[in-house]
Amino acid sequence: MNVAQWVLSTLGLYVTTVGALLLFLYLYRSPQVGDYWATPQGKSEYARHRRRLLVGTGLLAAWLVLENTASLVLS
Repeated sequence: MNVAQWVLSTLGLYVTTVGALLLFLYLYRSPQVGDYWATPQGKSEYARHRRRLLVGTGLLAAWLVLENTASLVLS
């Protein structure tokens, strides 16, 4: 792998990692809109759906941070 490929690969990984972290922060800090208009059953479904999104996005962001760190350390 030449230097240009490594730089582009690392830059792409970095941008993807930042995007995943920003998405996670948005989901983590987002308002609880389900509390204002949903029925009690809808509120529980919304909370469950939001929790799953947070877990999935958090795992993705953590993996990308780990991968980005390994890419920079091992190269």
